[in-house]
Amino acid sequence: MKGPLSHHLPGIFAVIFLSACGGGGGGSSLETPPSLNNPPEFVGVMEYSVNENTTGVTTVEATDPDGDAVTYSLAGSDASAFSVGSTSGELAFVDAPDYEVPTDSDADNVYEITVSASDGTASASLGLVITVADLAGDKMVLMGNSFFRPYAEHFGMMAADADFSDHSDTGVFAGGDKGVPKYLWGDPSEANQQNKQLIQAALDEGGVDVFGMTGSNIAESTTPTEGYSEWIAYALQENPDVDILISVPAIDFPADWQQRAEEFGVADIHELYAFFVDEMMHKTLIDALREEFPSTHIFSIPTGKSAKVLAQMYQDNELLDEVLPRGPYDESLFTDEKGHQGKIIVETGTLLWLSGLYGVDLSSNDFDTGFDTDLHNVAAEIMQQHDPNYSR
Repeated sequence: MKGPLSHHLPGIFAVIFLSACGGGGGGSSLETPPSLNNPPEFVGVMEYSVNENTTGVTTVEATDPDGDAVTYSLAGSDASAFSVGSTSGELAFVDAPDYEVPTDSDADNVYEITVSASDGTASASLGLVITVADLAGDKMVLMGNSFFRPYAEHFGMMAADADFSDHSDTGVFAGGDKGVPKYLWGDPSEANQQNKQLIQAALDEGGVDVFGMTGSNIAESTTPTEGYSEWIAYALQENPDVDILISVPAIDFPADWQQRAEEFGVADIHELYAFFVDEMMHKTLIDALREEFPSTHIFSIPTGKSAKVLAQMYQDNELLDEVLPRGPYDESLFTDEKGHQGKIIVETGTLLWLSGLYGVDLSSNDFDTGFDTDLHNVAAEIMQQHDPNYSR
């Protein structure tokens, strides 16, 4: 007698058999094929040039097509001279290189390394060549007023300390409006004519790499480039490859900063200075000069920003030094009501020049400013915020 179970046994055995043997040709086709792992892919260039006495090189970057996390490592004959962030890719010298004492394997200031990027399974490699440049220094002619002079006069010491052995500069200065380009070019007074002749004589020597001038208040000028154009044209006669620096000064009378900002229709000194830099110095002055002299590199340094930043730090009790808002040069933010800058501001502003003119990495620069506050970091943050379209 056939019961219900015996009636279905052949079918059950068939199912079991097929499942065990992969019958019906379906077993292997149901298996998921092994996934392929793609190695990371590098993005960026393979050759870099860095100035001696700086540590930062670049940030290497590799992307993984599969979205896996990437880690970096170094190899090669000169790998021991560098470090790389295992996950960040930040590549830097372990010790700042000295051009006169190269430590690469060939002792020629050309360092060759291999960067590897791994996703844990597959890896890719990229050969890099890093050339260390000698800090020879530039020949400069610098002219300006009392909001420009302290930085110009102090810069030579900082440049020498940073091993720019061939740096040289000639400075000609006059107080107040007498020190801005318009008056240094066109003022007929005897004193100014003497200054004009000194500047022209320095430019006539030729070989000038940088011609620096102070920025000025051009808000009410019908010809914003007056004086600047004439001086640049004169400089180019004997110095066709000269770079033009416009140092943007601090806004004067710091006690009135807030009132002046409100009268101008902005919230505070920070917005007022930003307008002065971006709209007046960059878009109105430098852009017009670049149009007039398209083959000449014209750039700015926000020197005066050091004044407002340190004044804000003083108000917020963030300075590590005991300084007065106004008083003696060595002990104060400002030396008078006009807003002439004290030593702590001048040190910071001159660090801006060191970065802006020579590209020095301020995080590795060890110039002794004489203050406990990390002025190198203050200056570095200012330069990081500076519009790169107006950098050297």
